Amino acid sequence: MDALSTIAEIFRDLFIVVGVLTALLVVIILVIARMRADNPLKRLLRALSYRMGATIVAGVLAIPIEPIPGLDVLYDLGAPLLLLIYWLSFFKNAGRMVSGPSPRTVPSMTIDRVPPQRSGAKDIIDVLLAFSVLPPQAPDKRLLAEK
Repeated sequence: MDALSTIAEIFRDLFIVVGVLTALLVVIILVIARMRADNPLKRLLRALSYRMGATIVAGVLAIPIEPIPGLDVLYDLGAPLLLLIYWLSFFKNAGRMVSGPSPRTVPSMTIDRVPPQRSGAKDIIDVLLAFSVLPPQAPDKRLLAEK
């Protein structure tokens, strides 16, 4: 009877640990989801989740493919090889993801780029160019003639 109660306590403790870790995982996912897209931690965890998803999909696809002769051999050789290459690219690029700039960063807007309040077509073009990520271009001559 003493051995059964010890085993029950072990399972109870394991369930508590699993519950706490699950709650912590949910909190971490919510915090990371609220981060900006150019945050290095968010980019790293996004890449990690893509790799984990690909690994899970490869495992799920293995079940229906195994009974098919010929295809199972190709899958048994190809899937681990492709997963290995995919995971190695993660470890190769992980340092760059954390330290390098985001590939989709938008230049920050500063208050001195905002033109003074005016009206007219030229002023609207100036405002649009001030908040654009494109280099400034010469305004259209027709719009300048309206003024």
